[in-house]
Amino acid sequence: MRNAEHVAEMLKLMAHPHRLMILCLLVESEHNVGELVEALDINQTALSNHLSKLRSAGLIDYTRYHRVLQYRLKSEEARTILEVLSGFCLDR
Repeated sequence: MRNAEHVAEMLKLMAHPHRLMILCLLVESEHNVGELVEALDINQTALSNHLSKLRSAGLIDYTRYHRVLQYRLKSEEARTILEVLSGFCLDR
């Protein structure tokens, strides 16, 4: 049951369209904030809020290169879910 709760929490985070698209982009490759803002066409404050939630849940992580944060997908469970969903949601 605990695993079902964990997966349900991940799916709840993925239920927001912007967070889902962030994760889909990070499945493909690492991205910095500027790239994500441009790809999603949202403001940096909103993006930072979404990134914070995803990072707190352990779905993503980042590496700092001087002043630039390069985000990447951290959770292999999330990667598996996103690969299944990608055929349904990635008509960018």
